[in-house]
Amino acid sequence: MFDKFKQLKQLKEFESSLKKQTVTKEKHGITITLNLKMDILDIKLNPELEIPEQEKKLKDCLNDAMNQAKLEMAKQAQSMGGFGF
Repeated sequence: MFDKFKQLKQLKEFESSLKKQTVTKEKHGITITLNLKMDILDIKLNPELEIPEQEKKLKDCLNDAMNQAKLEMAKQAQSMGGFGF
């Protein structure tokens, strides 16, 4: 029973650490910052790009940032030794 409480505590600590760590990606003057919980913290657009091009670059940049965040989250989970589930 105490093992479950310990695991729950680890999960809460893990979630808290994910909120604090950020990933920033820049592509063609578009910058996206998100935390490892995948919350978007900031988006900066490039006003020099046409709207259709800006939309495409924004999607690319967001996908890159999310992929990097997933990798960082997996590394962190692995470094914590998993959660024993």
